[in-house]
Amino acid sequence: MPSIIASVWRCIAACAERMTEDLAAYWRACLRQPWQTWLGLSALALAALTAVSNLPQPLQSSTAAALALLALLACGAQPWQALRRHPLPKLILALLLYSLLQAAVTAQPGANLGYVRQLTLDLDPVKVLIYACVFGWWLGRYPQWIMRVLKLMALGWLLWGLAQLPWLRMDALAAGTLRLRLGYAENLTGAFASLVLLIGMYGAWLCRRNGRAPEATGLRSDAWALLTLAALLALLFAQSRGAWLAAAVGTALLFALGRIPQRASHPLRWRRWVGLGVLAIALFAYMARPAVLQRFDGGGAAALSVLDGGAVTAAAPSIGLRLELWRFALHLIAQRPLFGSGLASIQPAIAARGIAWQGYVPPHLHDTPLQVAAGMGLVGLLLLGAAFLLPLRDLLHAWRRDVDARPLLALLLALCVVLLTVNLFDYLAWSNGYMRGPLEIVLGCAMAVSLRWRSSEFALSAG
Repeated sequence: MPSIIASVWRCIAACAERMTEDLAAYWRACLRQPWQTWLGLSALALAALTAVSNLPQPLQSSTAAALALLALLACGAQPWQALRRHPLPKLILALLLYSLLQAAVTAQPGANLGYVRQLTLDLDPVKVLIYACVFGWWLGRYPQWIMRVLKLMALGWLLWGLAQLPWLRMDALAAGTLRLRLGYAENLTGAFASLVLLIGMYGAWLCRRNGRAPEATGLRSDAWALLTLAALLALLFAQSRGAWLAAAVGTALLFALGRIPQRASHPLRWRRWVGLGVLAIALFAYMARPAVLQRFDGGGAAALSVLDGGAVTAAAPSIGLRLELWRFALHLIAQRPLFGSGLASIQPAIAARGIAWQGYVPPHLHDTPLQVAAGMGLVGLLLLGAAFLLPLRDLLHAWRRDVDARPLLALLLALCVVLLTVNLFDYLAWSNGYMRGPLEIVLGCAMAVSLRWRSSEFALSAG
């Protein structure tokens, strides 16, 4: 036990030393830059650090994103010259005009169904795309910051998780009677843990390619592996089936497209951590088997009952409730396919339909594409889908071209796929500020790659 504690302490000390070096280098670089750059990069770092935390509104990542936008506006015409050649701002403008029209068409007399309410909800994804363009321009100008903001996002998650962890109810977590909530819903806890899991695996992987001192490299690799293990535990005890699926798909994508380099400074250390990771997964899965099994117990019977037209049953009510909501979403889309019913009209429609479980009325359709199609119509779904998938297409093009940056590009693709997967089973995209933060950061990184891909100077740093 003392040796394990000493090893963990050395990992923490190595991480603190590396962070101090990075902060010192960042401060020296800021002193040589104009104030716009200093403000933009500082806002970017703050947005990443607070992206996965449910802090009060002035401290959320949206405030830092607004500061980054202010710094971009102060840079003059240079950002606009780069952005106007990209198709995403044109899609954002088209989506903005469509939102103004669609909110007028779907507005209804009532306290929460008027034009302002409908337009406010329609503009939430527009804000995400605008801030993604802002982050993308800054990261495209300074590509070495792509991995830095992902590291800061993982660090912010770790600090927030340690502060929110129910330390006195660990037995309930292990028994499966309590789902892990880190200041927000369990599905969000699992989704954010999936993102950090991939970042942690990539960080440990990247340390193998580091040419620094072997001891320091080994300690940093161990620290990344510990972060990966912490994210894995949070993912497991959040009991989110969508997040489990997203993490599995993202991990497979990362290792399939990342092309593990042949040369490694510590292959034995990496193999040791892989072996320990497999044993840890097996051990904690065995310890948490009540939590894992109850998330699937009765799911098939509940699904068949709802599909046959029955009501939600006590066996796996979340599965039955989702299927009933998705069936109702198709009914809403069939009623008004082009322009939708309005995003603000969906929750009252669910309540009027009588879809509930033990007094709980779902606030949304638990599926982001269906929510958008029912609320904004198929036209809105097409515009939003094109806007969100465009940077992913450029990521794939860049992955084919830049062999040296493939690990980083594979990480960005895996993070995007995780966010897409979890939103197929829930509505976690932009309803709240702490939901928008990680999406803006990940899309901003993808937008940076897209901007550089479409320019004549395409090169990325993997670290």
